[in-house]
This record gives sequence, C-alpha cells and structure tokens, in this order.
Amino acid sequence: MNAPLTLSRPQATTSSTRREHPPPKRLRGAPGHGRGPNREVGDESERIAATATSLAVACLEILSGVRRSETIARWVDPQLLERIDHRAQLRAEVAPTHPPAELGSPRVVRPGTAHVCQVTPTVAEVTVIVATPNRFRAVAVRLELLTTRWTLTALQTM
Repeated sequence: MNAPLTLSRPQATTSSTRREHPPPKRLRGAPGHGRGPNREVGDESERIAATATSLAVACLEILSGVRRSETIARWVDPQLLERIDHRAQLRAEVAPTHPPAELGSPRVVRPGTAHVCQVTPTVAEVTVIVATPNRFRAVAVRLELLTTRWTLTALQTM
C-alpha cells in the first residue's frame, strides 16, 4: 500500500554554518489570497517549499513506479497529472518497475533543499534537489495558489 502524501513544514536546521538572514519582510494583506496583514514572507516561503518538496518527491516516486498518481491528484493540475501518468507508463514499458515501498523500508527518493522564487503573490517557482538511489536530481516546479491551496501546474526533472 502506498503512503498518502503528507505536507509538512520543514524541520529547522541547527547547523553552525548556517548564514544569518535579516528578519523577513511583512506582506500587506492581499484580499482573497488567504494572507492576513501580519503574515510573514518567511512563513509563506516555508509553506511553498514544503509543498513543492512533497510534490517533487511524490512525482519522482510516480515516475519510478513506487507510487500511484491518484495519491497526488488533489494537488496537481489535471492536465499535468495526465502527462505524468503517460510518462510513467512509457517508463514502465522500458524499465523494470520497483516494488511498492513497504512500511519502514527506506524511501526511493529523499528530499533535499528547496529554493523558492515567488513570481507573484499567487505564483511560485521552486527548485528542489532530491537524492535518488543512483544520483542527485533537480526538480523544477511551478505552483499556483488556487483558492487556499498551492497547486502544481508545471514540472521539469533534470
């Protein structure tokens, strides 16, 4: 059985080599976008990074054959989900499929760092570095804020 997609906030790092950044700027309230007048840019960037990281890992798991695409249908644009399904089917024809990850077994794809570029208040582009069993990969995603949820509208793997 596949694990459901879990969106969570990233853990705070306590590394001594971490660079200190100035405090985040505050956004003005944007009506209809779920942002209050006291919402900080850093909080929203963390939410975007966590969403993008979870979706990037899930998409790579779908493409490698260990996850079903229905598990992310709620967070992905329907046309993009069809293209992901098609690509996963093509890959399954030429490459052996991996058995589904068992509970407690190591993950096929491990998330790494995410770099967020918020283009507009409702559009963000994120690059996520992930580790697969054979190599590190970069996954570029575009998220759009639809009502109150960030939705994956574009995906590029390298």
